[in-house]
Amino acid sequence: MIHVFTVHSSLTFLIAYSVIKHLKLYKEEVILITSGYIVPIDGFNVFNSFEDDNKSWSEKILKFNVPNYYDKYIDKLTYSKPFIAYIDLMSYYQKILVTNKNCQGFHFIEEGNSAYQSNDDLTDISWHERSMNYRNNQFSFKSLVRVLRGYNLRLLSLPYIYSAYVNMENIRFFSFSKNAFYNAPYEKKILVSPDLKDENIALMSGNFQLENQVVWLDGSNARYTELSEEYYYNAIQKAIDILKNRNVILSKVYVKLRPGIKDYNQNQLVKILIRNDIEVEVLPDVMILECFFMLSKNCHVIGTLTAALEYAYVFGHKAYSIYGLFAKQPPTFFDRMTGFWENIENLKEN
Repeated sequence: MIHVFTVHSSLTFLIAYSVIKHLKLYKEEVILITSGYIVPIDGFNVFNSFEDDNKSWSEKILKFNVPNYYDKYIDKLTYSKPFIAYIDLMSYYQKILVTNKNCQGFHFIEEGNSAYQSNDDLTDISWHERSMNYRNNQFSFKSLVRVLRGYNLRLLSLPYIYSAYVNMENIRFFSFSKNAFYNAPYEKKILVSPDLKDENIALMSGNFQLENQVVWLDGSNARYTELSEEYYYNAIQKAIDILKNRNVILSKVYVKLRPGIKDYNQNQLVKILIRNDIEVEVLPDVMILECFFMLSKNCHVIGTLTAALEYAYVFGHKAYSIYGLFAKQPPTFFDRMTGFWENIENLKEN
């Protein structure tokens, strides 16, 4: 049997890799379809996503009926043999993948935030089209193009979120934490535990590990709060004061910046830490953070609103969020994440 995994991030690759090891699959049986992500280790059958290979207008016109051409693409990769699919969410291409005539079944792998929410709403179910209204007050060109390009109403009606599929027979949900896939029956959830002696885990950690150190994950995640960055910067200073008083922060902090940042000295988190006489060392950009957490021991991990804090907790570290120090704290997606605030200390002012 062929096993097809869709991968779009370091986390989805890591969970795919862990599932492959857990199920003892041979590499020859596995196909990884990647979208916007470069697989960091060799030896797998890795292919660009259909979307990444057909971005030009000429390709879009030539392959106008997306489901039909995506079926041909998958048939080519799998030699038209039966396969099982592993997806994180039911996005458009995943909808086509799992309804391919040769797909014998599909399972979900965790991808971060969405796997940890304890309840859903209408926005979650229709996430891809969340910017649209539920009524057409004017002509919707986007809706027309979608249908013209081969997405019929039955295909479009497949819900986006995993919880819509929990009662399907034989489906499984793979994750690192028991808190993931809250709405899935216990017997359908499979916890995977990577082998810490696996040299690929060390490679994916950037061959970097720490013990009894402080790690700060940069990022306000303003897309969840819609607050200006000033709220984040002010909370950083408050957190430094609190954690210094607790002797959590002593003289040095390791900082994980968002991918692609080159000029460290212009980063506000780095600036504020240095202004407080704290030595800063920036962690390698290439590491998969979760692998780093697996191999490190007994660290204090600080962040704002990010599933990475949950993974820090899962892999044995003390996790803190500075969101409780924001002057304004609008409700966010994280309020619906199973166990998030039980596992992570939300720092507060006295």
